Amino acid sequence: MSTAALLLLDDVLVAAVAVAWPVAAYALRRGGRWWALAPALVLTAARVGVAVALAGSGWWFAADRLLLAVPLVSLPALVVLYQLVRQAAAPGLLRQAAPGPGPGVDPRVVLLAAYGGLAGVLVALVVTHPVRPVHAGLVVALAAGAGALTWRGPRRPGKAGTAAGVALLCFALVWAVAAVSASRVPERLNLGAHAMAQPLTRGRPTVLAAGRAAGAPVRQVSTLREPPGAPDRRFTLTAREATITLASGRRVPAWTFDGTVPGPTLRAEVGELVEVRLVNRMPELAVTLHWHGYPVRAGDDGVAGVTQDAVRPGGEFVYRFRATQPGTFWYHSHDLSDPAVRMGLFGLLVVSGGASEAVEHTVVLHELGGAPVLAVDGSAPAEGVVRQAAEPGSRVRLRVAVTANTPSLLGLSGVPYRLAAVDGRELTRPGQLRGERLRLAAGGRYDLVFTMPPAGAVALSAGNRLLVLGDGPAPAPPAGALLDITAYAPAGPPPPRRFDREVTWVLDRRLTLLDGLPRPAHTVNGRVWPDIEAPVVREGELIKITVVNRGRDTHPMHPHGHEVLVLSRNGRPAGRLRMDTFDVAPGEVWEVALRADNPGVWMSHCHDLSHAALGMTFHLAYEGVGTPFDAGRSSGNHPE
Repeated sequence: MSTAALLLLDDVLVAAVAVAWPVAAYALRRGGRWWALAPALVLTAARVGVAVALAGSGWWFAADRLLLAVPLVSLPALVVLYQLVRQAAAPGLLRQAAPGPGPGVDPRVVLLAAYGGLAGVLVALVVTHPVRPVHAGLVVALAAGAGALTWRGPRRPGKAGTAAGVALLCFALVWAVAAVSASRVPERLNLGAHAMAQPLTRGRPTVLAAGRAAGAPVRQVSTLREPPGAPDRRFTLTAREATITLASGRRVPAWTFDGTVPGPTLRAEVGELVEVRLVNRMPELAVTLHWHGYPVRAGDDGVAGVTQDAVRPGGEFVYRFRATQPGTFWYHSHDLSDPAVRMGLFGLLVVSGGASEAVEHTVVLHELGGAPVLAVDGSAPAEGVVRQAAEPGSRVRLRVAVTANTPSLLGLSGVPYRLAAVDGRELTRPGQLRGERLRLAAGGRYDLVFTMPPAGAVALSAGNRLLVLGDGPAPAPPAGALLDITAYAPAGPPPPRRFDREVTWVLDRRLTLLDGLPRPAHTVNGRVWPDIEAPVVREGELIKITVVNRGRDTHPMHPHGHEVLVLSRNGRPAGRLRMDTFDVAPGEVWEVALRADNPGVWMSHCHDLSHAALGMTFHLAYEGVGTPFDAGRSSGNHPE
């Protein structure tokens, strides 16, 4: 059974155990027979077995279960089982006509198991990996407090137990009040606190670990920009509201660059200096430009509150970067990025200079106005089928980007093809594909290359969206196996064996406090932004990052300013695949390597931007690099 299936089964057993023990306690109180305990005991044993099986997939998946949830219910369950065994040794148990478990089973222990089962639900809701002592203490205090309050001696209520229960529940209440206060985002928060000699009084110095000797100079991200020079390419993008007419004729209100969704495709050649002037004509919304996947210098990364102040209505900002990497990339606003991108503030960036084909098409997969759409070569987004003419025998490259929050399942039918590039990086010797389906992460890009057949049509399908090239009816979507992208890239030199630093990111969804409110947030190592500890690295270091997904949501992880080399997926070595957005599905464990070769303070986050807005946002920081910009409640900057 897969890890994802075990996680789902464990969730079912959590609920079943939480119901079974209170039912057993009630049945015994009403004079039920001894076998009323059997379902609860069997379900508890199953829960223990699943937790042990999860430990085989990695301690990340089982720590909270084996250290906290399982003992709280299984220890009293063992006592109940022991009492049943002793009772079974008494003559005539199986022939017992009178109802009830007999004097050998203590109903109070059954009640403790019931509290333990309910505590398991609380663990599943709020505790993740690593198990934080404060969370463990809260759960144990609630379970023990409830048990102490209801424990009764043979003749009269236990006064000592009642007092202990009240004290434990008061502790839980005080903890909750203190946690709510501590979770509030400061009015102003500086995410470069790690670079300062002394902690910042206006921020949270514990967010980042100390990484700088006292007295060493601090470089600000605002100085890490492209040196002055005459640009080879100049663009102006104006953010403004518009009404977009879909190919079906339906009209959708949108936020746009230059009045279109997607915004204009920016094209450059390798080696050129690119200058992009952003003008904000939105009535109330601040905007920026982030170059998704492109290795710009930190000062031009376009993250509000980290690398710049957001551009307010009526303002402007000029971005400059050297086009060093050919491929398919995209840009989008990174202030309130979830609504900004969903509403249309994005476009493609294409840098030429590598392999080229006679015919190229850009294909954007998005959701607009509540419907999945595709836009081909900047045309009006369509909710269904788009047709393009194609000459038989022509060499075609489809540059496909997913700019929605969820991944897309793609299929190319009617012709054999090659997956030539992933996230803008050309693959060496890509194998031929025919009939396989492709999964493309939110934020990711695939370049598909093929030769048009002498007759008929070629179709790219993504759900109910279809791009048809050529004449004739569209071929049926492929129904083959899902391509394992990590195994597709051919093997190259052996992966590195030694790393300067190792980092683990455990992803989950738990009920936690996000800016003072309890929410089902997306967590990293049990915390949410801005409390996720960010690694502080030195320039030139090689970092191994292990990403573990304990939850039921897929997380396309995206470190800004860097690409990663995929080392393994679920323990299986990967080919020489470099990506900037990699999809970590439920139960998966990815190991990737990142070279710290671009100094700055860099955002890293899940590129399902709704997940990022609910806490799954953190940072990778360089020693001695700070930022003069602030995020926080009153800063006017909202990176997510």
